[in-house]
Amino acid sequence: MITISIDQKSIEAASAGQLELGPLIQNLDIPHTSKTAKCVRIGDHGYVLSHTFRSTEGLLTISLQPDGPLTALPPANRQEALSRLLRCATMLFTARSHSIPVAWRPYHSKNRIAFQADRRERDKDGGRTQTGRILIEVTKAEGPRAFAFLLDRTGTHDLADTVPESRLLADANASLPAAVARVVESPESPTKAEALDHAIDLTHDSVAQDATHISVGEWYDVRMTVNQRKFVDHPLSSSVRLVGPAGSGKTVALAVKCLRELREAAQRKIPRRLLFLTHASTTATAVEKLMLEMDPTTGLEALASNPPALVLTTIYALASTYMRYDLDELTPISLDGYEGRAFQATILNDIIAEELSGDWIAYRSRCSPPFVVYMEADKQSPERRFFLWELLNEFACVLDAEGVRSGVERRERYLSDKRKAWMMLLQSREEREVVLRLYDRFRAWLRTAKAIGSDQMIADFLNYLDSYRWEATRKKEGFDAVFVDELHLFNRQERMLFRHLLRDPEAPPAVFMAYDAKQSPRDTFLGVTHADAEKYDLWKDARLGKTEKIELLDVFRYTPQIAHALSFIDKNFPGLDLDADWPAYSGISKTQDGPVPTVCELQSTISTYGVVFKRATSLQHKLGKEKRVAVLCCSYELFQRYLDFPELREDFYAITSRDDAFGLPHTRKKFIFSIPEYVAGLQYDTVLLIDVNRGEVPEGPFSAAALRKFVSQVYLGASRAERRLEIYAATEHGGVAPSLSLAVFTGAIKRVQQSELSDG
Repeated sequence: MITISIDQKSIEAASAGQLELGPLIQNLDIPHTSKTAKCVRIGDHGYVLSHTFRSTEGLLTISLQPDGPLTALPPANRQEALSRLLRCATMLFTARSHSIPVAWRPYHSKNRIAFQADRRERDKDGGRTQTGRILIEVTKAEGPRAFAFLLDRTGTHDLADTVPESRLLADANASLPAAVARVVESPESPTKAEALDHAIDLTHDSVAQDATHISVGEWYDVRMTVNQRKFVDHPLSSSVRLVGPAGSGKTVALAVKCLRELREAAQRKIPRRLLFLTHASTTATAVEKLMLEMDPTTGLEALASNPPALVLTTIYALASTYMRYDLDELTPISLDGYEGRAFQATILNDIIAEELSGDWIAYRSRCSPPFVVYMEADKQSPERRFFLWELLNEFACVLDAEGVRSGVERRERYLSDKRKAWMMLLQSREEREVVLRLYDRFRAWLRTAKAIGSDQMIADFLNYLDSYRWEATRKKEGFDAVFVDELHLFNRQERMLFRHLLRDPEAPPAVFMAYDAKQSPRDTFLGVTHADAEKYDLWKDARLGKTEKIELLDVFRYTPQIAHALSFIDKNFPGLDLDADWPAYSGISKTQDGPVPTVCELQSTISTYGVVFKRATSLQHKLGKEKRVAVLCCSYELFQRYLDFPELREDFYAITSRDDAFGLPHTRKKFIFSIPEYVAGLQYDTVLLIDVNRGEVPEGPFSAAALRKFVSQVYLGASRAERRLEIYAATEHGGVAPSLSLAVFTGAIKRVQQSELSDG
């Protein structure tokens, strides 16, 4: 084949997991015909078309020539490139070309668009690595058409002057009528009698699986709880915090409120501009998809208007848009919260190694023993990992926030002032001096690499929002209300942005926030005891004034048995006297009963891999294509070790970043392997949660913070399960974590031996 063409409905089917594109990803071959699309080859051209395709509908044609967007890529990169191509095509078909994520580095020239084929990353030496840029030409024949014709591997093609091979597209279009006329029998299509037999077979599971296709009206009128509706009905006259456990419908409530506000403004012809902020790019993608399914008309009009009535983005992409770092040839490390912080941690790990081989010896004797242990810990150890997160939080919320990078007076104040309760524990002046030295080295690395870190972007953005320039343009570029999802992932500096982004600085701030503090694997949200909370107002920095808190109790994702187990895991969060922003678990499950969650202790990591991964394969086979099994690992270090095992590699699909979680749908025959944080927001019928080990929490001055992060991972992972939850620990890593003791003692989690594991 030299081209393949995919119509708009088939793209939507692939995004919904109803169409397998594996053959295209693996071998550049035609996928198999299914009940949602017919896949045919006419001469040298392939076609994936909906059974009801009309010529007025959108069509994406991809060149499979040697210089085409997919041809030269290995399957792993090809999958991400194809995922971006399909998503971009959908935006082009719906007149939302300006909604292409900033992280893709899109560039427009008349009717052509270019964007990065995959995530652009920096290696440790500061060099930029990327697969290349995809070039697309947009035309309109009977319907919207997109021709992806080139992968620019070197960055030397001028978009305005690069002309696609017109004959290639003309030949593909000439064969399109024959492809439409070709009759292909779908092996998955039911007979007419079977179709009639199952025409009204709507089981509880099928309704739950299709919940995202419920309209905004049905959500509000029929399905929302009293408190969800109370949140949606709240006027844009003050701020509200929506608190609730995983699965309680916080994101749905945010989306419904946002859409209803947009619809009301359009009906009353009121100019209203809303901002929907997330911490991760995948969350922004998921929310956009949810809104377009709830109310495609309102959603498309708001996103496609110029200027857009709705801006849906990450906080980092928003900062990059305003700061225009590209004009100075500066590259943000990442526009995704987790990815940026993870890369900064990798760089900081190397910087600590440099400091240890430098002047560390001059400070060592005057630092406390715990600080020395953390500084000298192995680079891959849990102790070092937690130390890195604490340092990065110190950089972002103290050093960057207070401008310590410049000025002798500010540096001296940092070294001598009394520290607040929420700050990193530093017991001597010498420990602060070491932190300053690490900070200076870190900033020097950024300068050399011509990069800017995520936290530095936020500091710059805050300064911009305090400038005369923003004051002069705020009425035009500001927003009438700000919606924030996953607030628990935003640190103190990031929370300070919300008020400044509002259009009217004199009006009470209208910020609508949803969060569950216990889903924060990083210590960015809380970390203070009740006594300290009285001295430090968590919302003071955000300057939101009096904010109403609405709590959601009903959960709709998992069984009462899983909810019961979560309530006992919840009791192990450090500091049971935390203030009201960390409330006791109160989720009430509204789903059917399921099996009691279990915990099983195996001998070793190798034993865990052999037993659990084979079990996951068996369970996925029994569940079939409609339900999913996920193995989620609570250890960052062991997660990588499992990925390195060659055996069983073909049995699972690994999600190794948050971007992967919402990429192109993969085969439903494999189970998912990931870390709880990477699949936040997703649900699986069965979750096998591994490495809930005692050894994951190191001892030392940061043990409370480490325990909080670890229990958050366990809570987040366990709450991804809808029906079956199995927990595993390894004897060689200390056995079952004490965090599960109370749940096991009360019977909320049943302890079983390997021989007792059942597939029932």
